[in-house]
Amino acid sequence: MTALDGAERLRLPAKLPRPAFPLRTMDPYKGSMAWAASCTWVVDELLRKAGIHTCPPPRPTAILYASMHGGAAPSIGELRSLSGIWNDWTQPKAPFESCADATYYSSPSANYGPVATAVNRAIGDGLYLEGWVNTEGGSTTMDKTIRYRLEYDTTTGNTSDHRFLGLEINFTTGVLTASHGTSYDPALNQRVTWTPSFLTGNSGVHHFGWWVEWSATGVPTVVPYISRSAAAWWYGGNGVLSATPSPPGDLYAINLAMTNIRAEAMQVSKMKTRPATHAERTLEGTWLKGGTLGKPDFQLASIPKVSGDSWSVITEIAKKTLSTVEFDRDGFFRMQGYSRWATTPSTPAVTVSSARELASLTVSEEIDACRNDVTVKWANYGGHDYEYVGVRDANVISIPSGFTTIRSLPISEDRYDCDAPSLHTDLEGIGGLVLRTGTLATSPLARGLAEWEVRRDGGETRLSILNRGPSTIYYHGAVLDADRDDSSTKTPATSVSVARDTASQAAYGVQAYEHDATPWVQFPDDASELANALLKAAAFPAPLLQSVEILPDPRIELGDVVRVVDSTGAALDTLAWVVGVRTEGSDAAVRQTLTLRGAQTNGPPTDQGLFPDPPTRPGAPPPR
Repeated sequence: MTALDGAERLRLPAKLPRPAFPLRTMDPYKGSMAWAASCTWVVDELLRKAGIHTCPPPRPTAILYASMHGGAAPSIGELRSLSGIWNDWTQPKAPFESCADATYYSSPSANYGPVATAVNRAIGDGLYLEGWVNTEGGSTTMDKTIRYRLEYDTTTGNTSDHRFLGLEINFTTGVLTASHGTSYDPALNQRVTWTPSFLTGNSGVHHFGWWVEWSATGVPTVVPYISRSAAAWWYGGNGVLSATPSPPGDLYAINLAMTNIRAEAMQVSKMKTRPATHAERTLEGTWLKGGTLGKPDFQLASIPKVSGDSWSVITEIAKKTLSTVEFDRDGFFRMQGYSRWATTPSTPAVTVSSARELASLTVSEEIDACRNDVTVKWANYGGHDYEYVGVRDANVISIPSGFTTIRSLPISEDRYDCDAPSLHTDLEGIGGLVLRTGTLATSPLARGLAEWEVRRDGGETRLSILNRGPSTIYYHGAVLDADRDDSSTKTPATSVSVARDTASQAAYGVQAYEHDATPWVQFPDDASELANALLKAAAFPAPLLQSVEILPDPRIELGDVVRVVDSTGAALDTLAWVVGVRTEGSDAAVRQTLTLRGAQTNGPPTDQGLFPDPPTRPGAPPPR
């Protein structure tokens, strides 16, 4: 019999999005306040694609999904811009795993593009905008708010025309506000409000949702929903915003903003009907948490190209960032960063002793493992630049009412992901799509009559266009943006961060070690922290306990602290980290062997009680 662990679930091919946005606004030496992604975000993305969830997953019809697990970049949709501070990602007080933490800081906001557009007319379905927040703690002088703002492009000529639908919850004042109109500022548009007593005086984790549907004349109707549990929830009556009906348009952008609050698992979905039950509104009972990631770490300027299976990519990230990844005895995935080793432990998870559990062990001090001159290589994207290039397709194709046409366009591996295009009057420039009501180049634009999406699959980008109108429309072509790196910038370059311990060098001489953290470490501060962590661990070697054979104990896991008590041979009583676990069996016997590393070093060598011999034998005649 062969037993497979949870890692086998991650043997599927590794696939990651490759957004271009982070590099456009990044200077590694200035430190970035705008985390688009991180190594933690990448691991979470690979787990989710394998069906291992750390928070509520995207709905099947999601057009935007952002987990907020160490980056504002969405798994579904595109990130267009960030403002405010997006560098605080915390695990404590997160609704599920980790979250964007906007407490105490200036209000961060993100502008997204949906992976698929939506028209602002009655077509038998609506949009459901939702997320999870924790209102506990934070500043006492700022309101706690979370806001979505939908931007619809209603342009028909050469003059830009947009409509905005704002949806905001103020947990401090207990007011929910929906607004609609021509102004980017919600205060200048028509507004409707709800003031449920349910919100006030109840800090903690909340799920919220907004149901949005449109009439045939461009009037939005909004219904809010908030819950703390299956037994504690509220939803409001219909909010009709009819003062200024919207011209026909399509969803162009989704803005998310928050103040003094923590947010996780934000998403927008197309749905045929409004969610009717608590389970439908919150996804409760449809998923199970299968892993934990620890505090998000190691910001990425660019998501590297990957190959092989997901488990290989995850283990490579762990090695590069000095993390540990494993599936525990209960089948849960666990990732823990290098900072776990920073504090000397005082309490063991398990004690093994020669009185019962301990069968044998070998103790050594790893003098050969001394490293006091540490160099960490990292990928430096400073000075990076782009070539703004497009993937062009020019054909006139009819799309009957209710039908979908799919255009498959080749895209090379050196290109970043294509963003969803917007409706243009011609194919000049990049990022445009031309849909008209007739075959002529002068026919009116098919504004508010079609929905489209862009998805990448290997060497192809697929542009799908669905005619939601009553009559045939015509596709005249598209020029999708497909940026690639400008080869003249020669990025990423390999830079190094160095850490040295002069006291260790005085005792052991210079003992050099080089750690290659490329391509997953991309900022100098991160590389410096890794170098210092390696130096702290190796400048003065810790005792190594090898071949520690014990009675099998399923409680012991990688990274645990165990107390080893040997009152017989080694006369040892010490705390040690578990850095290796091997379990094997034959016939009816099961053996478990641990590799342990001392929780503390013995410090500089003192040579106490040793008196070295003189270099020559006393009294010997000198050589001639």
